[in-house]
Amino acid sequence: SRAVQNIVKKYVIASRLDPVSISTHKLRHTSATLMYKYGRVDIRSLQQILGHESIATTEIYTHIDDHQLQSAVNSNLLAMMFN
Repeated sequence: SRAVQNIVKKYVIASRLDPVSISTHKLRHTSATLMYKYGRVDIRSLQQILGHESIATTEIYTHIDDHQLQSAVNSNLLAMMFN
């Protein structure tokens, strides 16, 4: 809501941060990405938390890095058998 945007902007300015580079949308995006990556929140739960009707919208928030890809490969039973 606009009230939340105003509160965030107030604290961003008070912290001498760039109000153009920090927005409620970016904070929402970052928190969703961090929940998915470090909070072990599955994509369906994240979809509910964010209030998305489509899982495709939620997938936009989930960035996969090389470490996560390597971990996924290593956790595969076949990878465990041959390593």
